[in-house]
Amino acid sequence: MITKRVLTAIFIALVSTTAFAAVNGPVKSVTLSSGGLAEIVRSAEVGNDSEITIQVPLDQIDDVLKSLIVRDSKGRVKNLSLAGPNPVEETFRTLPFKAPDLSSMPKLLDAIKGTRVKAGDKEGIVLGVTASEGEKTAKTWQLSLMTDAGEIAMAPVPGTKVEILDATVKAKLRTAMDVIAKGNTDGARTVTLKLDGSTAREVDISYVVPAPIWKTSYRLVTGKEGEVRLQAWAVFENASGEDWNGVGVTLSSGKPVTLKQALHQHFMRDRTEVLVDTAAASLPAVATAEPMDARREFNASNMPKARLMTDSMPAPAPFAMAGGEQSNAAEHDVTSIFALKGTYDIKNGDTISVPIIDQSVKAEMVSLYRAGMASEHPVAAALIENNAGISLPPGIMTVYDGTAGYVGDAQINGLPRGEKQSVSFAVDQKVNVSSSIKSDQRIVSLKVVDGMIHTKSMTVETAAYNITGAQDGERTVVVEVPKRSGWTFKADAQDEATASDYRIKVKLMASEQKTVETRFELVNDETISLIDADVFTLESWQQAAVDAETKTKLEELAKARSSQNDAQLKLQALDQDYNRASEEQARVRENLHAVGDGDTKNRFDKQLNVLEDRLGSIEGQRVELRKALDGFTAEVKAIIRTF
Repeated sequence: MITKRVLTAIFIALVSTTAFAAVNGPVKSVTLSSGGLAEIVRSAEVGNDSEITIQVPLDQIDDVLKSLIVRDSKGRVKNLSLAGPNPVEETFRTLPFKAPDLSSMPKLLDAIKGTRVKAGDKEGIVLGVTASEGEKTAKTWQLSLMTDAGEIAMAPVPGTKVEILDATVKAKLRTAMDVIAKGNTDGARTVTLKLDGSTAREVDISYVVPAPIWKTSYRLVTGKEGEVRLQAWAVFENASGEDWNGVGVTLSSGKPVTLKQALHQHFMRDRTEVLVDTAAASLPAVATAEPMDARREFNASNMPKARLMTDSMPAPAPFAMAGGEQSNAAEHDVTSIFALKGTYDIKNGDTISVPIIDQSVKAEMVSLYRAGMASEHPVAAALIENNAGISLPPGIMTVYDGTAGYVGDAQINGLPRGEKQSVSFAVDQKVNVSSSIKSDQRIVSLKVVDGMIHTKSMTVETAAYNITGAQDGERTVVVEVPKRSGWTFKADAQDEATASDYRIKVKLMASEQKTVETRFELVNDETISLIDADVFTLESWQQAAVDAETKTKLEELAKARSSQNDAQLKLQALDQDYNRASEEQARVRENLHAVGDGDTKNRFDKQLNVLEDRLGSIEGQRVELRKALDGFTAEVKAIIRTF
């Protein structure tokens, strides 16, 4: 057997309470998930009707309640039990005193009124504790007792030895102190599993708890043409709080949905309070009580009996999870599994890194330029094709040249099996790329039907990438152009595209220059009502029209629309002049009413007359313009009807 020192994450100590089970049942295996969780499997020997106890940290109780299963093909689980979330609070809920009362003798004695005690040489029933404090004296307390003779006795506290004589209260005090003492160091809960079974056997306990995320680091070494050596290392930690010995470790890479819920907490559902009816009821005019023997007799035997679910329900089928043979690497529907060979001895708190992949994969070394880059130099990159047989988890990568050594760092964003990805690790300063972009938009066809014009326009964007190769050697330059939704792309020397980019691949000899051109096309179909088209749009349609008759009608419509627009603008200007004159007229009229006879009144009369004449003139022009505007509008509609 291969044994290695490593680490991982596990969290709970297992103890069996039966004669057939080993104490501190060992961790059998751990599966670390990239989702930040760990599946822990422990084993224990059990016998007939056994109990298994698991010591669980408080912060993991919810996860254990959510996920724990028992792998037992010859028995079944009866139940699982553990102490509540707040044992101190639950204990004091039924006691005559509270936890703060135990912090001082006066508070405690005042809380146990009616209890029989002995204070010094006095014995009796506690009536209470009273406090007194003067301006120049410290605060003091007096215990009041009622003796068997009926006398009231006083005793200072503290300062008097007090003995509780009531055995019941004594026992409750001991219980309270035990709970408080345990609560001060309470960091875990004992989970008890009760199992049914008829034979001695080994069972596995499995549960999922939080764990540090395991990471991946890659080493890429360039080699012969078309291949690189790729080595992946897993980095993980044992943050469980205990050492592992002889543990099988599996790493799971994926994107699982991870949830949590406060299953160990108490939650009470809110209820609507129904108010008690305290209104007085009025008596009827005549009320006769029915004799008791005439009333219907309640007979419990007539009531339907409740059916006990436990008596009628069939016993659940035993849970038996059969394990499959694991390989070093396996691809599943939503995860990639890396089962490490052998077992591991792992000290708590240690970090370890283990190789999980080491093989040659297909790759091409290129200079990669992405459209829109601020730099004129492309980046050195490796176009990796994942032919490793399993999806590669995301991680950081260190790149080595097969002869020169370290050349840069890169990042791999997770690479599914059979797919390709570029990883950039340095700037290629020996290659230069410059680009220029031109854009054009034109109408390619139009048609008018029932006063609606249907146009088809094309937007074309062309880009030229001028590439200058390195002076000291050959280069393969890949230009990546982001995809655009709805656009058609064309280019020479197109390579295989990715999910997000088009790729153009160009090979250059030393100092060679080449130009790569790309073309995006977008066709837009629009339908617009001619009555809503403005002059500029009509003129652009007129220029694009191929049919001579349509071109002439669009030209006439554009002129009529222009005349209509001019009339509208002039009318708007007259409306503004009229409003201003009306406001001035109202102001002058108001001033005229405020002054008496004299020169000022005469001046306001003249202004008022001038404004009246101006308003009349403007209104006359408005009438004429409205007639002209109606004529232009009618002309526009008439032209549209001729299409």
